[in-house]
Amino acid sequence: MTDGTEGDRTRDLFWRRLAAGALDILLLAAAASLAAVLLYAVSDGKLRSTAFLKTTHCQALPGISYKVLQGIPIPPGARPVAAQACTIDMLGFETSRYMAVRLQAQEGEVVRSLAFSRPVDAKGLPMTPVILDWAYPFAFILVMSLFETGFGATLGKRALGLKLVDAQTRGRLGLARALTRNLVIYGGAAVVLVAPLVIALLRIRLPPMAYYLAVGVLGLLVLAPFAMLAEANSRARYDRWVGAEVVRA
Repeated sequence: MTDGTEGDRTRDLFWRRLAAGALDILLLAAAASLAAVLLYAVSDGKLRSTAFLKTTHCQALPGISYKVLQGIPIPPGARPVAAQACTIDMLGFETSRYMAVRLQAQEGEVVRSLAFSRPVDAKGLPMTPVILDWAYPFAFILVMSLFETGFGATLGKRALGLKLVDAQTRGRLGLARALTRNLVIYGGAAVVLVAPLVIALLRIRLPPMAYYLAVGVLGLLVLAPFAMLAEANSRARYDRWVGAEVVRA
């Protein structure tokens, strides 16, 4: 095979693999949105996650229930002045409901405005839902690995005429190797998506330098697989690590 032919094959695989990955992510977004609607409905709002193509609708309330204010650290002198009942839906199907409250505090001649929001149930009572957003990136990695192990290709790869094989036997990869490969490819992006949720739940406050360092490290984790895929080689580095190869189906 000539260098020119090998170069054309490498470029063709690069764009096909990139398009297949983008298609897989779009399919995941659609599946995650559908899951958000279904899980919210069957759990009476206890299970919540972000849906795509979402819209928010808010309606002013004439009064504020004291139950909404319970457990909120309200500054001395602050009082609630307005409240809104809000719902988030995707294509008309509700995926979340919360109440937004605005407070005002008079400090001499200065008026301070504060605001907070609380998840509520269908009756407008505060609740603590289980947020599932953190699980979707890792579920995506697992589903991708299961498809490659069971069928030799994800839906995106199949649509683009690609399959994943063992570089030596040309058979399918085992789950452990497929999972390792997808963790290298998508693990950095999964951490980027999950880290803000973990920081918010643990109420961690990073100093500016630590924040910029974390952004830089996570950015490198996300970009590294693209750099490996763009190498002048038909097999990306992470494929070589696990003894795999992506070929035309």
